[in-house]
Order: sequence, then structure tokens, then C-alpha cells
Amino acid sequence: MKDKIISAALEVFDEMGFHRAGIRDIARLAQCSLPTLYYYFNNKEHLFEIAVCEAYEKLTTQIEEQLPDGMPAIDRYYFAVLQRQMLTPDEKRVYRIAIKIQLGVDGFEPVNSRLSKWENDRLTDERKRLEEESGDSAFASIVLRVVDNMLQRSILFGETLTGDQIRQELKYLLN
Repeated sequence: MKDKIISAALEVFDEMGFHRAGIRDIARLAQCSLPTLYYYFNNKEHLFEIAVCEAYEKLTTQIEEQLPDGMPAIDRYYFAVLQRQMLTPDEKRVYRIAIKIQLGVDGFEPVNSRLSKWENDRLTDERKRLEEESGDSAFASIVLRVVDNMLQRSILFGETLTGDQIRQELKYLLN
């Protein structure tokens, strides 16, 4: 039942945003009673933190662990975009809500701060890795912005980027 509630919450949070989403809407979609929902989650904020923040951290870590160490940057980012296009519907919702939080258009402060710090730490590590490969910090920032743009187009707007499109955008920067 807990997974069913989380799935329903993701759908409601994705469609309505955190502030407009109602706990009753989530319970109705999950086909459970309010006491059942409250058995698993203290309140809407707790549910949001588990369903989005913790799930995003776990999902992103799993995706990154699938990439072999020492892979050239162009291949690393190519596969990173492709992997995110192959996410399940719930995983895409998690990612989409996380992007909205990072853009400042959804969420609530404790989760926003936690997710922003976690993502900034992750990107700092990636920027350092890319700076070591390229020797240029400005270049590293530009490459990460391009990759972020591809992810946003794919996850937020549902644009399907082909392998050729991804490689073409990356090759102008990384070759």
C-alpha cells in the first residue's frame, strides 16, 4: 500500500504542484483511507520528502552508478541523457518534480533546501571531474548547462532526443 500511495502522490504532485495537492486527492487516487495514508506518512510534507526528495537522490545515484568509471565525458553525458529518457513513468515524475524544485516553481522550503544542496554537491563533483578532463572551468560549466538543458527538454517537455541528436549537441562541445 505504501508504494501505491507514493505513486499516487507523485501523480498528484506532478499535476497540481505541492501547494495545490491535497492529501485527500492522494488518498482517493491511491484508493486508501486517510488513516491508512497517515499510518505510513506523518503529513503531506513527509510524503513529499519521501516520494520526491529521497526517491530523486536514490534514482540519480543508481543512474550514475550504472556508468563505468573512466568513461570519456561525451559518452558519460550521452548515456546519462539516454538513461533518463528510459525511466519509468513514476521515475520521470520524480525527476520532473525535482527539476521544478530546482527551478524554484514547486516544493516547500525544507525539501527544496535539501534537494538543492544535494544536487549542488553532485554537480560540483561533476564540474571538478570535467575541469580535470578539459582544464577549463568555464567550459565545464557550459557543458553541464547543455546537458541540463537536454534533460529538461526530455523530462519536463517530453521531447524525445535521439542518440544522434544527443551526440551532435555534445560533439560540438566535447570534440
